[in-house]
Order: sequence, then C-alpha cells, then structure tokens
Amino acid sequence: METNALTHTSGPTPVVRFMQIGEHVLFVALLAVGAIRAAGSAGAPALLGGIGLLLWYALGVLLARRRAQRSLGIVWLAVLGLGWVALVILSSDYAWVAFALFFLAFHLLGRMWALAATVAITAIAITVLLRSGPGAGWPVVIGPVFGAAVAIGMSLIYAQLVADAAERTRLIDGLRSAQKELLDAQDELGALQREIGATDERTRLAQEIHDTVAQGLSSITMMARSGIAGPGDRENPLFAQIEQVASENLVEARRVVHALSPPELDEAPLAAALERQVAQVREQTALEADLVVDGVPRALPMADNVALLRVAQSALANVRQHARANRVRLTLSFQIDEVSLDIVDDGCGFDPSSVPEHSESGGYGLRAMRRRIRERGGTLVVESEPGDGTAVAATLPAEES
Repeated sequence: METNALTHTSGPTPVVRFMQIGEHVLFVALLAVGAIRAAGSAGAPALLGGIGLLLWYALGVLLARRRAQRSLGIVWLAVLGLGWVALVILSSDYAWVAFALFFLAFHLLGRMWALAATVAITAIAITVLLRSGPGAGWPVVIGPVFGAAVAIGMSLIYAQLVADAAERTRLIDGLRSAQKELLDAQDELGALQREIGATDERTRLAQEIHDTVAQGLSSITMMARSGIAGPGDRENPLFAQIEQVASENLVEARRVVHALSPPELDEAPLAAALERQVAQVREQTALEADLVVDGVPRALPMADNVALLRVAQSALANVRQHARANRVRLTLSFQIDEVSLDIVDDGCGFDPSSVPEHSESGGYGLRAMRRRIRERGGTLVVESEPGDGTAVAATLPAEES
C-alpha cells in the first residue's frame, strides 16, 4: 500500500515510484511463496487464507490511489497484520511475509509506532519459526532480525526520498507563484508605462501649442491692440477684427493646452498630485510611503509641475519593480531660487555607473528623467550603492508660474 505522505505529493520521482512498485512485488512474491508451501503442509485453509490476505492488500492499494484518509490506512494495516498472524498460526511458511510488513509499518505509522510494530512482528516471526521444528536454531532468529534491520534502513531512505519530493514540489509551486507575481507586476508596469507615454505625448503637444500657436496669437493680439490705439487707425475696424479673432483663438488654444495637460495636475497643485501617487503606492503594495513638503509651496509653471511629477512616477515605478524596498519617502522642497524633489528608498540599491546611458528602458528610466529635468534647465542626481538603497534628487531653478 502506498504511503499517505506520498499520496499528497504531485508526481513522485522515478526512484520513489520504483520503490513503491518494488514494495508491492515483494509482498505478493513472499505471500505467493508462503501460500504455495503452506498448501502442501497445511492444506486448503492456509491457501485460502493467503488468497484472502492478498485481496485485502489489493484493497489497500486501491484506497491509496483514491487518496484515502490516513486513519483508514492504519485500520487497513491492523487488519492486514492480524490476518498475517492468523496465517502464521496455520503455517510457519507465511513467516517471511513479515519482511514486507516492516515496510508497511514504517510507511503508514509514526516512527516510534513503526519501531514497536517491527519488534512485535519480528518476535512473532521468530517464535513461529522456532516452533516450526526441532532443527530450528540461530538462523531462524538471525533471519527476521536482519530483515527487520534492512527494512528499517530502507524505510528511512524511502521516507527521505518522499520528503525530498515534497520539498521539490513545494519549491516548484513557490517558483510558479513568484513567476506569476512577476508577470503580473510586469503587466502592471507595462500598463503604467503606456499610460505615462501617452500622457507624455499629450504634454509635449500642449507645450508645443503653448510655445508656438498660443504665443503667436498673443503677439498678434498685442500688435492689433497697438494698431487700434494708433493715431492714424482709430477708425479702421480691421485692427479691431484682428484683435477679436486673435483673442478668441488664443482662448481656444489655451483650452487645448489645458485639456492636454496631465489630469493629475488639473485641479490640484504639485504637492497634492504627488500625495496621490504616494497613496497609490501604499494601497497597491506593502511599501511604507510618505510625502514631506518643505518650505512654502508656490505655483510653478505647468512644464515644471509635469517634469517633477513624471520623475516621481518613474522613480516610484522603479522602486516597486526593482528595489525590493520596505520604505520610500518623497520630499518636495520649495526654496527661494529653486524647487527640488527627492525620492529615497531603503531597497537593494544598484551601481549607477553600470546602467548604460542608452538603455532599452525607453522613456521610463534614468535617461528619461535626466532629459525631462535638463529640458527645464535643472539637474538630476542619482546616488545608490548595492545593498544601501537609492536616492534620486531632481532640482529646477525657481520660475514664476
């Protein structure tokens, strides 16, 4: 009968499976030899008893394949043992079936109970063999004792193989679970990167419209107003029409710029947008994340807000994906001549010099963060060492909104 411990592991190793089959073959072979010899010495009752014991053994194998409860296995073994005792009383030729019973005891019982059962089975076998004839001597004692010792050793080896198979299954399941979590994190990061990429393009278009169309319409409006105020053109309605059309289109251009700006900054200042990012990290991960605002907050140009927000999002994404950190802190500092954002984590860190300048990380790595800040006239510094966390500091010169 297969062990209960083994039936709870998925896919036993070939060695374990071979030992299982060998156990069944051993029991059937010893029982068959005993039945054949007993049929000649004890007659039909001993033969029929052997057949009955074989059928009971087959029932146990069937129960094991159906993942029967351990208690049923113990009951099955007890009945099997009592049946064997009845057979050896009928004929001592069944005594050597004890060797197979040793294995079953160690497979189905705890170690102490298995040792006790082995001692009892050995004692019964020796007693029966000693009483089988006047010529019985030390060989009939040494045989069962030696068989018990071999069975104990092989059962211990078998138990270790079963434990190794169970541990291997546990490790494989753990690796599969970790792989699934990694794939989910990669999908989440990919979605975030696509969202950031789309928003970046909208921000770029907004900045282009602001720097070209909106500025041009503003200049046309100012020139038209100057023309209306001129001494020679006071009665010329053309300048008034130009001023009206340019003003209306300037308003529309500014609406487009506002619509293309990041939604995180629509109705909230930079500090509030950063706080929302920190809150998302706390909700979606086990990280301890917080935001500290230093100095007196002031309105910044939209381009500065966008640059600092994107740096924060990229840095937080890197912390979640790579840092294996427990804590991350964002510090937004407003000073007289500059504004800075620091993102510090206590993760595994890395060697900044080993990160290639032209990496495949696209718009979401250190290169992209440096480009954003450099375009606004600022600087970005990354400090990190393996095992000592990472600090990202972005600084922009002060500029009125």
